[in-house]
Amino acid sequence: MKKPLLQLTNCNSYYGPVQVHFDVSLTVPERSIVCLLGGNASGKSTTMKTILGLQVPKTGRVTMEGKDITGAPTSEIVRAGISTVPEARRLFGDMTVRENLMMGAYVRNDQIEIQRDYERVLELFPRLKERIRQKAGTMSGGEQQMVAMARALMGRPKLIIMDEPTMGLSPLFVDRVLDLIATVNKTGVSIFMVEQNASMALQIADYGYVLQTGRIVLEGPANELLANPKIRSAYLGDNVA
Repeated sequence: MKKPLLQLTNCNSYYGPVQVHFDVSLTVPERSIVCLLGGNASGKSTTMKTILGLQVPKTGRVTMEGKDITGAPTSEIVRAGISTVPEARRLFGDMTVRENLMMGAYVRNDQIEIQRDYERVLELFPRLKERIRQKAGTMSGGEQQMVAMARALMGRPKLIIMDEPTMGLSPLFVDRVLDLIATVNKTGVSIFMVEQNASMALQIADYGYVLQTGRIVLEGPANELLANPKIRSAYLGDNVA
């Protein structure tokens, strides 16, 4: 059995007097892909913020490799081995691909290893090597997503948090990005992704959670969730009772 890498345990969060998380618990094991499914206002964004220290739960905790990181500064969370690929990429549009990639290593000072990781990333994303001097803001959505993923890898993470990685992409690039996520995972990096494309996400994931109005209402191996009538009805458009 794979060891737990990231864990949220009984997290209860509030925005003012309004509770938005109710005893949320989830685990991302080492070398795994875990997806979080849920509709609008389900609490997905709060989950991401909680992991990254941007939202501190009133009760409960977040651990990375057993170390409590609840509410820690984001820079400390990055040093603990967590990188992020935010929604809508959020690249530095006026900077080149190379400059964006190097921003991913901003908390590191091991220059020789940074250069080695840079070369490995370009092997993994050959399209970026062809466009290394191009400004990121002039690239297609799919190419920008590749830059965002490559930038996250430059932090040498153990876990990458991805927020809607296929949002706004053409069908061709959706397939390509999901293939790349699976490839990155095979290098030993765990992936935790919030994804509205439930069918595609569950096809590459190992395990999934379903969040509704701040509660985990369903969880299980991805192949079982993919076959679950409730999931098919709610997320895949099947007319299943």
